[in-house]
Order: sequence, then structure tokens, then C-alpha cells
Amino acid sequence: MMKKLLPALLLVLMCALLFACAQDLPQEPTTDATTLAEETLPQETQPSETVAPETKPAETKPAETVAAETNPAETVIAETEPVETAPAETESTETTTDEEVDETTPTVEEATTEAVEEPVEPSAVALYQLAPEKNSLMQSYVIKTSNGKLIVIDGGIDGEGKDRAPYMPAALRSILGLEEGAYFEVEAWFLSHAHKDHMYELSKMMRDYTADSNYKINNIYFDFPEFGSEEYPAANGDMEISQIRENMNKYGQVIGAEVKDGSTYYDDLNGAFINRESVAKGLSLEIDGVKIDVLQTWDPADGTSNMNDTSLVLRAWIGEQSVLFLNDLGSIGGRRLLTTYGDGLKSDIVQMAHHGQAGVNKDVYMAIDADVHLWPTPIWVWNNSNGIYQIDDVRQWLYGETFYKDSEYDIVSCLYDRYPSASTKVLPWDRVIDGMKIEFPYIVPERPEPETEPETEPEVIEPVEHDYVSEGLVAYYSGTQSTRNGHDKDSTVWQDLVGGHDMTIIKNADNYFSDTGLRAKGVKHNFPEAIVDTVNGQAFTIEILLGDFVSVGNEFNTFINGSGDEIALFRRNSVDELELKFQINAGVRIKVKDCLNLLQNSLITITYAQNDVVRLYVNGELMGETPTINGSLGASDLFIGHNAQNKMFDTTYRSIRFYDRALTSEEVMANAAVDGFGAEN
Repeated sequence: MMKKLLPALLLVLMCALLFACAQDLPQEPTTDATTLAEETLPQETQPSETVAPETKPAETKPAETVAAETNPAETVIAETEPVETAPAETESTETTTDEEVDETTPTVEEATTEAVEEPVEPSAVALYQLAPEKNSLMQSYVIKTSNGKLIVIDGGIDGEGKDRAPYMPAALRSILGLEEGAYFEVEAWFLSHAHKDHMYELSKMMRDYTADSNYKINNIYFDFPEFGSEEYPAANGDMEISQIRENMNKYGQVIGAEVKDGSTYYDDLNGAFINRESVAKGLSLEIDGVKIDVLQTWDPADGTSNMNDTSLVLRAWIGEQSVLFLNDLGSIGGRRLLTTYGDGLKSDIVQMAHHGQAGVNKDVYMAIDADVHLWPTPIWVWNNSNGIYQIDDVRQWLYGETFYKDSEYDIVSCLYDRYPSASTKVLPWDRVIDGMKIEFPYIVPERPEPETEPETEPEVIEPVEHDYVSEGLVAYYSGTQSTRNGHDKDSTVWQDLVGGHDMTIIKNADNYFSDTGLRAKGVKHNFPEAIVDTVNGQAFTIEILLGDFVSVGNEFNTFINGSGDEIALFRRNSVDELELKFQINAGVRIKVKDCLNLLQNSLITITYAQNDVVRLYVNGELMGETPTINGSLGASDLFIGHNAQNKMFDTTYRSIRFYDRALTSEEVMANAAVDGFGAEN
């Protein structure tokens, strides 16, 4: 009996030992096909119907939460929580038995090997200057990082399709290589300032956003002044500020953003990261290896009349190369930027301020010293066919000559070869998007040296004798001696008799030299750069001697002006007032009533000194003064006359003088006496 049982006992013992050993071996994970599909399906290609309702973008960490948790003075790394996805549905949940598995069914190990994708190699970082067509006045930039994260600056407006669906979702899907309707995320969206040609696309996207929208914006960064307040009285205008507030608050409700009691999503985001305190300490964000530095935000000291000067100034570092975004910054904001950073503004690539015209001054661009210029410019500004834009001057600042071509040095949005045939669809963008792309590192060919004229000996200027105050006299343009060699009525140059700062005259039937001066009507005559530098200095005096005066414009008569209204001397026709205003202190003006007769054959004198009052004299008599003005004008140009129909007049400029200091009232009277004005008159 024992002999019969012994083999059976040995068999049982061996099975027990084998079972015990099996308990000590590492166990193979059990993974079904559904779980495997979840692990390997790229998130951005998931159709929207696979997203469970409880895990839609509402669960994404809103930007203000990050702001509350992060000291804005420190370097901030923008982070977002991953979007959770519901398991994909399967036709059956029944367990398959061992007997049902045939030889063609892969093992768990084989299935894992087949389904796991190779890691995606990082791609080159790319910057896109988007334009849905060549006529829109707008600005839109997108940075795609090496791992496919998106950073948007502004987004712009489709001018020819302002009221149709937004174009940005289609453009962003094309940039990411996605199909129509595919899910995508924007990691960071910056708004530079509250003008619709910069923010309207985002406003429309948030207006149309629902729980079924198949995209998400993780962080929105902006810092708008409180428009409509006493500090910034220019409420709305073309800023569409009420719309973006309403649409942003709607977006916040859809995503379930938490806001402070008594506040709104817009209020919580506005300046939450980007504010004057943090900028002063150097706010910096890093997004997937791309560093974004915020160099400047708005400052109430810049004044209230130019919303462009509230623009954010951003610098992106992509590897070792830098891209400076000036957005719509004007001359006053540009002056503050230059004062703060000086040569530290040096950048490899610069976006041209205010679409390339009437933005920052030449000295800002000289400090930036960029190799490449980005022009978010419509064709009608680029061509400047009506001659009212400053874009020709800006091009001359950069190269000393006018140019009209797109190149590796100047990338112009209105000069692309092609634009999408339907801007709200992905496929048309796919056909053109590479033509709007810059890949990094961006290799710029060495620019050929411009041909230079042989150097000539500078002209020695022998000042012409005169009886005016001489100390500080920078330029003297005489109406009875248009050149240093005498009076030439056929001349197209009005020569400076003391400093050689000659100005070119546009000569035609209404603009020419008469026996008594420069007859001027309907044209801007620009002063040379040395004169612009004088009025941008710490102090100056301008004296203008007019002849007979005839009002032509139906609103204003503008005698002396800068493109950015940094200084303006004009008559307001409706109330017959002579006004002197400065952009730097636009809320305070000097006004002289009943001036139509006063301006006939009159001498107008303006004296200006930083940290002192500004005074306006007529015929040597003080007519008004402003409170103390701090800072320089920051003018980009200076001209007499005007070509706008509503600002024209007909007069003769009999004499113009510039000083680099503020003349005293006694000196003003002395010069007035030379011009024939005095107590006896």
C-alpha cells in the first residue's frame, strides 16, 4: 500500500514546492486592451466625446490660482494639471478564459511591446507671425515650444472677417499638426493692451466657449488699467474693453474658475501676475524651456491720452536668442523703457512697435540693435500711399534708406506669398503656415555693408549776424534769408543760419518761399533730427513768427506738432482757442481765447524746462503757463504745418528759432522787440 501511495505523495510534495516558489517570483501586470489604449493614446488627439463630463477643462488649475500661490517677484514656472480622460468604452467586459485564447492572441507582454510608442523627439522651437490676410491691422504671434506647448501674444483680429468665427483655433491646430476639431491647449496667452486689433480674437474665442469646446487656455496674462476711471478717462473707444470683460467672465464660469468674493474672473486675472511691483523686481516665466521676461507694464505717470503706452513689453529667450516684443508702445513708454534698461535692451529680433510706425523713437531701436525686424503691418500702412504714416521714417532709421521687401532681415506680414483661403479651417492654414514661421536657432545671413559715399569735409558754418538773444540759440530759420548765401525763393531747403541744421521743404503751388518767408498750406515740413533732439532735451524754447493767417481746416489749425502728439500748438476752431499741449502732461493745457485775430502777424514763444513750468507767450506777452512738468517729451519727429483736411491753414512762416534752454521773460521780450513787437506797439 505504501509503495502505491509513495509516488502520489512525492507528486503532491513537488507540486507544493513549485507553488511556493511561484509565490516568490515577480508577478506580470495584468493589462487589458482598454487600459493599454488609454496609456498610449496621445492626449491632444483624443476626440472630445471621450472626455468625461467631470474632467472637462473646468478642472484645470486657473491662472489666478497659480498667481495666488506664487510670489510674482520670483521666477514663475507656468504649470497646468494634466487633463484626466475617461476610459474608452469596450463592447464587452466579460473575462476571457485560458481555453478561449488561441495561438494568434498576443500575450500581455507582446501587446505591451506593440502598443507602447517610441518617445517623440523634441522639435525645433518655432515663432509664427500670423496674418489671415494682408489688409488687417492686427498683431498675432505664437511660439511653439520643442514639446508642442503654445504661447500666444495677442492673437489680433481678422479684419476682413471681424464678425465671423475666430480664426485662431484653426491656425493653432495647424501649427500643432492637428486635424479639424482636434483637442489642443494654449499654455500661456498674453494680451499686450486693450485695443481690439490685438485682443479681439481671444475675446471671440471666450465668447463662443462652451463645455463642449475642444480646447483649453491654461493661463491668461494681462495688465490693463482701469479704463473709464478718473485715472484713465478714455473709456472703451475702440478698445472693446466691455466685451472682453464680459467674455472673459463667461469663460471663467464655463471652466469653473474660483474667484474672490465680490470679484470676477477678469478682475482676478488683471495684473495678478503682471504688475508694476513685480516688473520692478523682474518678473520671469519659464514655459517648456522658453523664458519670458516682462520688462514693462503701464504706469499712470505716462499720461492718459495714449493707450498704446500701456502696452506690455516682453522679451522671449529661445535658447541663446532673444525676441523683444514692443507691441504698440509709443514714444513716452519707449522713453521710460530706454531709461530703465539702456543698452540692456539689446536683442536679436524685435517686433516693430505699433505696426512699424508712430511707435517708439529711433534711440530705442538703436539700443535694441536687432538683426531681424518683425513687421505686423497691413499693406496700406506698409505702402503709405497717402503719406500720413511714419513708416518711411522708421525704415530710414534702420537702414538709412527706404525698403519695401520681405527678407530674412525684415519679415513683413503683408508681404507673405500666400494667405489661407478660409481662415477658420485647418487645411487652408496647413498650406501657408510654414511661410509665417521662424525656426530656432534662427541663422541670419551676414548683412552686406551698405555702399558709402566718399567722406567729405563738413561745411564750416559761419553764423549770420542777428540781433536776437544768442546764448543757447541752436537754429535760426529766417524768412528773408532762406540760405546762408542769401534769399533763394526757388530753394527746396530752408537753411539754418547759425547751426547748419537745414530742413527740406516740399515745394509746390501752395508751398514755396516768398519775399517774407515760407508760404505753407496742406503740407508737413519736417525738422531735422538735431532739432527733434533739442525739444527732447531738458529745456528748450521755440519761437514762431507768423504772417497773415487764414483758417482752412474745419476742426483745427495745427502749427507745430509731432506724430505722437508729444507737443502740439494748434487752434481749436469751434471755440477759437489757441492751445498748447504736451503728451507727457496731456491733462493740463494752456488755452488762449479769441485767437483768430491774435494770430495775424504774430510771434508765438514756448519755453519749456523739466521740473519747471511751461510758458506760452504771444508777441512777448505771457498768455499762460502749466504746472511743473517732469521728464522730456520723447518726440519721434517735429514738423510745421499739416496735411490733414481738418487741420489745414494758410500762412507764412516768417521766422523760426530754437534754443536749448528756456528763455527768461525778459529775453522773450527782447526777441519780440527785434521782431517789431513792444510796449509802443
